[in-house]
Amino acid sequence: MTFGILQRYVIGEVVRAFAMALLTMTIIFVLFMVMAEATKMGLSPQDILNLVPFVIPSTLPYTVPVSMLFAVTVVYGRLASDNEIIAVKTAGVSPMMLIWPTIFLGGVLSVTLLVMSGDMIPRATHQAKLVVFKNLEEFFYKVLKKEREFNNERWPFLIKVEDVKGKTMLNAIFKHRAQSGPDPYDRVVQSRRAWIKFDVDKGIARVYLDGAEIDGGGKDDDIFLINDKAFDMDLPEKGSPGLEKRIQEWTTAELLTQQAEFNRLIARERKRQAIETAFGFAAGRIEKANWAGVSDAYRNHAFWKRRLCEFETEKQQRVAQSFGPLLFVLLGAPVGILFAKRDFLSAFISCFLPIILMYYPLMLLGINMGKEDTMNPLLALWAGNVLLAIIAGFVMPPVMRH
Repeated sequence: MTFGILQRYVIGEVVRAFAMALLTMTIIFVLFMVMAEATKMGLSPQDILNLVPFVIPSTLPYTVPVSMLFAVTVVYGRLASDNEIIAVKTAGVSPMMLIWPTIFLGGVLSVTLLVMSGDMIPRATHQAKLVVFKNLEEFFYKVLKKEREFNNERWPFLIKVEDVKGKTMLNAIFKHRAQSGPDPYDRVVQSRRAWIKFDVDKGIARVYLDGAEIDGGGKDDDIFLINDKAFDMDLPEKGSPGLEKRIQEWTTAELLTQQAEFNRLIARERKRQAIETAFGFAAGRIEKANWAGVSDAYRNHAFWKRRLCEFETEKQQRVAQSFGPLLFVLLGAPVGILFAKRDFLSAFISCFLPIILMYYPLMLLGINMGKEDTMNPLLALWAGNVLLAIIAGFVMPPVMRH
């Protein structure tokens, strides 16, 4: 594969337009995402600077295809409006000589995104979350210093303080929420001084007490821990998309490993319980049947099947999205040429509207249907790509005609 002067000229124009569009879109995406987290979590300027490098990779599956679409519609629209496409046709050269270098570039970008989405992007997404939640302790103390209390219903304790000096709570009161009964709190712990250390990896907040007194309750595990002058609380985000490692943070290799484990469990556990129960029936010892184990096996089977669907959907989404740059080139280049006598923005919008109205909604629908196991994830996630390919197949032939 060789690049002549004409091909190098076209690819240079596309790369320049693509770089400018990608830079602009990335800045906009990152500003919105980082500012939203900064506002919600009270991030400092240093935290924001630490967060930005990890946020950028997660935006690439969205910014790269759209930037490529903008670049090809602008560049090929200008080439057509300057009659350079007509000049090429007059010389007996197919317009494909101008388009194939950009198709090649789109393919390179698609392969790059595919590789990044399998490892680099999930790792960066996980690191971005850790940067945010490492600031949770600072956020907690800021709220406590300002409001003199921290009241989150997911925490087992309502915390009130007289003052906060640095990271030391003075005259702190911890009210334990009752699990039942008329009173909202069943135990109150008062401490002259208290400190909290957040362990993000374990999802707990460890409370250290000095001069603690307990009002109410009996002698149980909570009191034992408090008498040791330390007790643990689950972080309020535990079990939500906060601290739990989401599927988007798993590398493709990790997804494959977990899928293999789920397949092994599905193939073994329910069969094992069925065989064990059958032997009990055969031996005439029905009362020995482990009905609880059978019930758990069926419930776990449903859970494993659902997780398998979620993991397979995530895998297919990564692959399908990675082909965005290539498909957007195949659609944008001929449309840019066909819109030669109009403004370049019209060509871009004409391509982007079906993408916004059909491609991305189809992808979102495919994600939901794939995760719910109502449609094969391969078919569900590739429907949008097939649609773009069909549209590109309609708009490309008119451009190729002499």
